[in-house]
Amino acid sequence: MRIWFPSALLGLLVACSSGDNRPGGDTGMADSAAGGLSSHDTMSTMSGDSTAVSGNTAVTPEGVLSQMNVANTTEIQLATVATKKASSPQVKQIARKLLTDHTKNRQQVRALAQKLNVSLTPGQGGSVSASDSAAMPTDLQAKTGAEFDRAFIQHEIDDHQSNVDKIQKQILPSLQNEQIKTYLQKTVTEMQGHLSSLKQVQQQLSS
Repeated sequence: MRIWFPSALLGLLVACSSGDNRPGGDTGMADSAAGGLSSHDTMSTMSGDSTAVSGNTAVTPEGVLSQMNVANTTEIQLATVATKKASSPQVKQIARKLLTDHTKNRQQVRALAQKLNVSLTPGQGGSVSASDSAAMPTDLQAKTGAEFDRAFIQHEIDDHQSNVDKIQKQILPSLQNEQIKTYLQKTVTEMQGHLSSLKQVQQQLSS
């Protein structure tokens, strides 16, 4: 799962301004393949309004789900561009898998938000066309061919590992809501699967 994806660390929100957003409604993110876990997987794009958890600060359902929504959307955007820009069939295949899985994960986030009556706040990123290079992190934009393939895979490995660590070590220990915990645990398992696949592709590119 994104999720998660500009490259940013997964922020643990203390609170998000609800604005006029309704649970499961428009979050300012793209709902199509242009945008789901995140450009940097599930949580790599989480920053902006986020506040790092420290001391007695509590992780809120609204904060976690809003950031997962943003992360998934960003990841969808990046994977969509990678399916077109990558030159290796293996990289195109893993990009399509990331696109599919993060889209599903974003749907789960929005369904859970609606079930819990949680408002998903608009996040940074917005809608990006599937052909828009703006979805690509700056360190990847100028790369093409095999150079892009290697950089994209390394980028995704780094982001997935970072997000797995943050969920396991920072968010889950501080989170009180059991339904969101279950969702995040499932998400971690999926991201670990992504990591394994990404590392296999990396080995194939190096051989």
